[in-house]
Amino acid sequence: MILSLIVYTGTGAAMAWLGWHVNRREQRLKTGGGGELPFTSWEILAAILIYVAVSSVRWLTSWDYNMYYGYFVSMQSLGDYSRENFEPGFALITNAMARAGCHFSIYFAFWAVTQITLLYYALRHRKALLPWLALCIFLGPYYIFWMGFVRQSVVECLFVLMVELIVRRKWWYYLLLSLLSISIHKMCVLFIPLYFVPLIRVPNAKRWMPFALVALCVVLGSFPHWIQWTFDRIGYIAQVLGYGHYYRLFTSNNLEYAFRMVYGPARLCPLITCLFTIWYYPAIRQMFSSDRYLPALFRFSVVYMAYINLFANTTQYLTRPGELMRSCFLVMTCFLLCYLWRQRKWLPFAAVAFCNFYYVYYELAKAYFNPNSIYTPELYHTFLF
Repeated sequence: MILSLIVYTGTGAAMAWLGWHVNRREQRLKTGGGGELPFTSWEILAAILIYVAVSSVRWLTSWDYNMYYGYFVSMQSLGDYSRENFEPGFALITNAMARAGCHFSIYFAFWAVTQITLLYYALRHRKALLPWLALCIFLGPYYIFWMGFVRQSVVECLFVLMVELIVRRKWWYYLLLSLLSISIHKMCVLFIPLYFVPLIRVPNAKRWMPFALVALCVVLGSFPHWIQWTFDRIGYIAQVLGYGHYYRLFTSNNLEYAFRMVYGPARLCPLITCLFTIWYYPAIRQMFSSDRYLPALFRFSVVYMAYINLFANTTQYLTRPGELMRSCFLVMTCFLLCYLWRQRKWLPFAAVAFCNFYYVYYELAKAYFNPNSIYTPELYHTFLF
């Protein structure tokens, strides 16, 4: 418990300080007539190194981590692993590193450096967000999720970078990265239709429209049985997305997929953050008026929150597609925190900060007072000691 508190809080604080320092140094340089600091600035490299170091020595911390660990060790000892439906890109990397005799910490370090480098590179021109990004990652739900769902977390971080390609209308580059992503996680076939989401023109868009969309999805998501009728007719989509073996969950004669999800902090806090984001978006847009990236990011954030709430009372396999946009919501939250801090709106800032920085302490408390096993996902374990 103490180790987990030290690691999560200390790592988040250290990376936040490095982000603050590189942004402050860049602002001083610009004031003197200089340009942007490069992505290879020592603060950014140090932050990436800290993230990778903490992530690589993590050990047996969740079911999915244990699964990937087991496959990697099995490949090294037996030359094969039991799961046959890994995507070719992911399987190629896993096989290559296993056959090369890499320690499993090197294997997980590779995925960790891919995650954080993609995300930091996407924000290379937005260094003011880096302190908030570090705090949201380690004190919010993101880091714990990323360390378990390795393949999905990598493509989530890549999508934040791919949003720039949408804004710049780089369709062929976007398609190429989409195909690369599909080789890591087949669910990324959804990246192709997502390309058109920011391009859809919404005439006379008003602030009430995203409010109404999210509210409608919250209401519909509270009565998930309508999904039963839908999947009785289009359930074959599960086959396309690689979830054919879960098809039984989506049929009307098996309601295992439909369950009531309470409105606890883990569900309410992202929703509250989204509502604050929608309310302050016009002012955020004005503050960052030169950033063409922001409107697309905002739209994906609203779509993410609408989708997650629409399928909140169903199986995780239905919410997974929406989670491809999770990191867009993360970055949009950083824009919100940055705006509220700069404008000294302390009350809304405190509310948003609490909603995004409470999670790890809440989960650690639950794990401590009600431990299900020594490998509780929220707790930090390391093979070093």
